[in-house]
Amino acid sequence: FNSKVELAVTSDSKTIVCYHPSLEIPYEHTKPIPRPDPVNNKEENLDQVLKSRLNEKELKNSRGPTIEELSKMFYTTKHRWYPVGQYHRRRKNPNPPKDR
Repeated sequence: FNSKVELAVTSDSKTIVCYHPSLEIPYEHTKPIPRPDPVNNKEENLDQVLKSRLNEKELKNSRGPTIEELSKMFYTTKHRWYPVGQYHRRRKNPNPPKDR
């Protein structure tokens, strides 16, 4: 590369400073990024990727992660993943007093 890199050391000699400005590249030396049409694209699209990774059989027979696996995955206690009963939801005060 033909870049103009300059190195320097600060006055306390503890930090090395590097100056490297971006290179000026003429437009004639660039080429456009190919952007395929998402509708008529013969390559993989999102639906094909999802279908290849998730078969219907796997989805039907798949059981989700257990409570123990969820708690390890998200670093929480097991109690976070059990549902709260209707009794406790009704007892919760919907408008608690605000702190002063």
